[in-house]
Amino acid sequence: MNRRYIILILSLLAALYGGCFEDLEEIPVYSDAEDLEAPEIVMLQSADSEITINWNSIAGASGYRVYRRTIQSEERLVTETPDTLFTDTGLLNGQEYYYSVAGITGGGIEGGRSDWVRAVPSAYSITINQGSQYTSSRNTSLSLTAPSSTVLMKISNSPDLTGEDWETFSSSRTWILENGDGMKTVYAIFMDESGSESGVISETIYLDTYASVMGINITPETGINIGDIIHFRMDVEGNETGGEGYLFIEGYPESIRLYDNGEAGDSQDSDGRYETDFRSPRSLRGVDLAVTGQFTDRAGNISPVYESEGTITFTDPPEPVQLLGISDSTINRITIEWVSYQEDDFYSYIVYRDTVSHSVQEFEDPRYKIQELFNQQQDSYPDSGLDEAVRYYYRVYIVNDLSETAGSNEISASTYDALPDPVILDELSSVGTDQVTLTWSINQNTDFSEYRIYRDTSPGVTNEPSLLVATIGNREITWYDDSGINLTSNDYYYRIYIYDTGGNFSRSNEVTSEP
Repeated sequence: MNRRYIILILSLLAALYGGCFEDLEEIPVYSDAEDLEAPEIVMLQSADSEITINWNSIAGASGYRVYRRTIQSEERLVTETPDTLFTDTGLLNGQEYYYSVAGITGGGIEGGRSDWVRAVPSAYSITINQGSQYTSSRNTSLSLTAPSSTVLMKISNSPDLTGEDWETFSSSRTWILENGDGMKTVYAIFMDESGSESGVISETIYLDTYASVMGINITPETGINIGDIIHFRMDVEGNETGGEGYLFIEGYPESIRLYDNGEAGDSQDSDGRYETDFRSPRSLRGVDLAVTGQFTDRAGNISPVYESEGTITFTDPPEPVQLLGISDSTINRITIEWVSYQEDDFYSYIVYRDTVSHSVQEFEDPRYKIQELFNQQQDSYPDSGLDEAVRYYYRVYIVNDLSETAGSNEISASTYDALPDPVILDELSSVGTDQVTLTWSINQNTDFSEYRIYRDTSPGVTNEPSLLVATIGNREITWYDDSGINLTSNDYYYRIYIYDTGGNFSRSNEVTSEP
């Protein structure tokens, strides 16, 4: 319920007993009157010059006020009582009267009003089901009043009482209403000892024999986090007002009450659409949960259970872990570390890796997934089989029991850039007067860049100042013909230098053309 605030204006006097009012301050004072629901008048009986009404008790009410009006007059307070029953006497027979009841607090503050109900006092009266406005059965009970001289009566569902026989007057009678839901009227006429007949009197009651839920609307259906507000709406057949709607969510032990009073999330009072705003509790977690509903109408009919076409998903995303860094790096392995996840909803860690940086959303791509780990206490992972001297980027994602994920911070690290493995240069072959052939073993390093062949005419070949004869960028080519030399006049010395992608190098053994 919305709360009502009474604004109390406190005036601070400028001087003792002074006539000036300064520094007015508005202080909100809460009243609990708005917490009092409107009562419902559940019984209304007409008698000679009097009307008796009965209403349900309201939690928190210390008493009740009964108001009355007619077509010709404004409403007025007729009584204030601690009871839930009141008989209004001294009324004019045949006059239409309307009644409404409101609860009051111990401080005398009034809560919500009931709907107005109509009654007509008469020396002759007929009441259906003790004055109820609705019935779920055609079988009813009638209460009849008439002067003591009355001896006979006729009762009918037709205003002209066609085909009905006179019967002995009785103050009570069972009666079957006409078939079909809707407003039903029962008619009666009475005869006294002298044979004089009364006029035809009547009473109405609404026959409602079934209730049906037509649809359940959920806003939103997905992406609901713990603590979020969900709006539920139930549509019922005929837009019946005055009933009660309830929803049930799979796995949640409590029912959810829906309202048609313009409050608690209901958009419009008495429009036949039952609504509420529901804050999802921490205990409610799940994916594609079934939602069912049931409606009890004002006549007490209970609808069949209705299952919503849509399901509802309550999300509870995990908190991401913190990547701390690396604890080890070799030429082909990097070991990353993080703070282990401590919540009960743990399902797995997933390690993602790439050679370029990515955002949290971009990294969660199957192309970059390298390992899923199911030990919650694990807080490191050795990533092996890597390329030498390459920078890698990592994120670790938590997966909870609802398959929701959260990505960690990103870290990067490089594998160690070691010196390349030297090749073995074979003895020179195909030696002629102006050409030799060099052959060597293949280099298998992953960061291979190129072979460089150096030559000199004296021992101790280096990559400077010896002559660079050739550069070969294909690791599979392990031979080279060095031509245009003069072996008659000179001896030649050779080495192969291996360079990697980081610029590191190693050199082979030295061979010579000297016999």
